[in-house]
Amino acid sequence: MAIDPQNPEINTRVYDFCVKAFRTTKKLIKLNIKLHQDDSNQYDSVQQGDIFLFNHFARFETFIPQYLIHEATGAYCRSVAAAEFFEGDERFSQFLFSIGAVPNDLPNLFPFLAREILHGRKLVVFPEGGMVKDKRVIDKRGSYSIFSRSDNERRKHHRGSAVIALALDAFKSALVHDHAAGRYQRIERWAEQLGFNSLEQLMEKAVRPTVIVPSHITFYPIRVSDNILHQAANLFSKGINKRFAEELIIEGNLLFKHTDMDIRFSRPIVAGDYWRWWEKRLLPNVVNRLESLNELFTLKPEAGPWGERILARALKAKSNQVRDDYMRSMYEAVTVNLSHIASLIILKLFEQGERQINCGRFHKMLYLSIKNLQKSNYNLHRSLCNPDEYGAIIGKGSTRLDQFLKTSTHLDLVHVEAGQYHFDQKLIEDFKIDEVRTENLISVYANEVSPLSNMSLIIQRAMSRSNEVSASELAEFRIDDQVLALAWDRKQFDKEEHREINAEQTQTADANWFFLKSDKEDASAVLLIHGFLAGPEEMRSLGERLHAQGHHVLGIRLKGHGTSPWDLRSRNWHDWEGSVERGYEIIKAFSQTIHIIGFSTGGLLALLHAAKHPHIKIRSVTSVSAPVHFRNKNMIFVPLLYHANKLVSWVNSEGLVPFRPNKSENPSVNYQHIPIRGLYQLQQLIDHLTEDNITINANVQLYQSDHDPVIDPESVETLNNLINAENKSVTMLNSDRHGVVYHNIDEVQQKICASIL
Repeated sequence: MAIDPQNPEINTRVYDFCVKAFRTTKKLIKLNIKLHQDDSNQYDSVQQGDIFLFNHFARFETFIPQYLIHEATGAYCRSVAAAEFFEGDERFSQFLFSIGAVPNDLPNLFPFLAREILHGRKLVVFPEGGMVKDKRVIDKRGSYSIFSRSDNERRKHHRGSAVIALALDAFKSALVHDHAAGRYQRIERWAEQLGFNSLEQLMEKAVRPTVIVPSHITFYPIRVSDNILHQAANLFSKGINKRFAEELIIEGNLLFKHTDMDIRFSRPIVAGDYWRWWEKRLLPNVVNRLESLNELFTLKPEAGPWGERILARALKAKSNQVRDDYMRSMYEAVTVNLSHIASLIILKLFEQGERQINCGRFHKMLYLSIKNLQKSNYNLHRSLCNPDEYGAIIGKGSTRLDQFLKTSTHLDLVHVEAGQYHFDQKLIEDFKIDEVRTENLISVYANEVSPLSNMSLIIQRAMSRSNEVSASELAEFRIDDQVLALAWDRKQFDKEEHREINAEQTQTADANWFFLKSDKEDASAVLLIHGFLAGPEEMRSLGERLHAQGHHVLGIRLKGHGTSPWDLRSRNWHDWEGSVERGYEIIKAFSQTIHIIGFSTGGLLALLHAAKHPHIKIRSVTSVSAPVHFRNKNMIFVPLLYHANKLVSWVNSEGLVPFRPNKSENPSVNYQHIPIRGLYQLQQLIDHLTEDNITINANVQLYQSDHDPVIDPESVETLNNLINAENKSVTMLNSDRHGVVYHNIDEVQQKICASIL
């Protein structure tokens, strides 16, 4: 069916087919698309928005937003494309028309789009015009502008969306005024002209505010390595031009290598808020003299009746204001990531005359910048909200930082030599618009966050503090990370598939790490490790007793605990070991003498840590009720059940028996369900620890209940026989319970405290 190019209709059949095709394609590509809304406003941006504005960095951005909006709302979207796409191949132009696109030179474009919005269409606009590859939108004076390829100069952003929204709002105001005054004949005339079936149908649209939704698309990471698209183009087309090659490299990587595409809807802009009260009274009188929407969009400030001239001037002035507001809002909605921060730090150092920096100092600057930005209102990429990702920056490295440095080194912007990052002159060289993404990605990242003026100050303060912050201050930041980690982990396991099991949990105790700081300058430090299914609260009362004795005390949370049994099901014993490693790295900043105390599984981990790291700082290791042998002989079937679950999970993600009930001694601390996989990991930890003799260069104290209902008391003898230590002891406790530390049975807390000097 041919489409009238003067009045193009959306072909819903073709549009729906493309939506289905997009769903299929989305599953095949490695682009992780995530939509965000500004929760601080009263609007549901996707549902109530009329005009959606997006920045433009990649070609496929021009078709993804409208399909996502359609999936969320069911509404069909209009978009404006360059007229050149509609020239030449008529079949392609017909296709573009059928999926809602119109050329930017369509006759009476603005009134056509205003009418479409009234009929419930959403409008997708890219107000920058062309692709802003360098992401440079702030000029030297701090004003918003972009480089225009066609004009070969910088210019202000397009304000067409502002004109449409304001004019449409003026038109709606006139309709509402007429309806209130009982002038129904005028409204019926407009309804007929605009293709509405009734006055009521038009008024239903007229009473709704006209809403602009500024939106920002952020890609992370951006890669410059070769890809299959570029290779294929080189193979089949000799000498492809530089512009096309650059786009294949960058945008092919965005699509086919794991990339996050964060689409963030910013605070909506309501066009009606820009009219003053006296202007709102004038609008109906002016609009009612017009015969069509076309006339509304062709008002002249210098011609026609005085009312029309005033409205024309107001539309021009206010459209500039609205344009500036929505561009500011659009750019401020960027999703800040590690590469943004690292790029800003590098360029600031270069500007300050530093051509090299110690790697550790740079990592500290980066980490402190992240911690400071977490207190701001900026939109942070999820990797900056998950301490397991960014926390590694000052530990054993970071995959995301490694990727950024690898790219920067490949581009000859940064190189590493003898523990120093060296910054190269290329960082400040100018590149053409079609070269910058493949030549100076650091500049691209820095430009993207340049509209966030306060961010630069936050990072500068972090850089200045990097030489002053002490090891103990840094450690306290890392303790704060664990508060964030708990919230992050809980969120990951609070989805629909987790809620049935989660609802049956009874633990109410605080699952956060706790740190009790001593006032004594020469205080020793104690690291406390809880048991399987429990949390830090299990060791809290012992920690308070040790703190009263004058020690620094840190109680950690083993990964998978204090959140959801589903979380524990997803972990392995190396994750628990990692929690202990993290705790040790933190607590050693406060003292030269460390004591490690673990209960049950925590006892095994305490012994393992001391054996793997024969640090001089570790003075003693205490293990209470550590499991090696179990009372329940069914534990021998755990590996069998685990592998059966694994086999069944190929067709059923939950497995055969993913959990078994747990009759807990401490319901406020422990999970009520035991993941079979968690039991299997516990057995793996036991097997690893007991496969050979254990050498520990510290005092070792072993405690065990003589009638423990969970752990066979022979466990302590097995451990004692395996451990090689100059000073070790075994203490049997008179108890028929497992949780002896939590309940301080047989005064075990006092006994432990007496041995910690």
